[in-house]
Amino acid sequence: MYQKRFLARGPRIVAIGGGTGLAALLRGLKEHTSNLTAIVTVADDGGSSGVLRE
Repeated sequence: MYQKRFLARGPRIVAIGGGTGLAALLRGLKEHTSNLTAIVTVADDGGSSGVLRE
């Protein structure tokens, strides 16, 4: 419960990109905040970005 409240108070972050780099970035950031938004580029080939969409 404390952890959930702590993450909700974290910074609001928007990440723009695609591919493996964005996935790795978001994986790390979600340990510090639950206020994450990802904008995935449509020009990506769908490999790692497909995992993000799921």
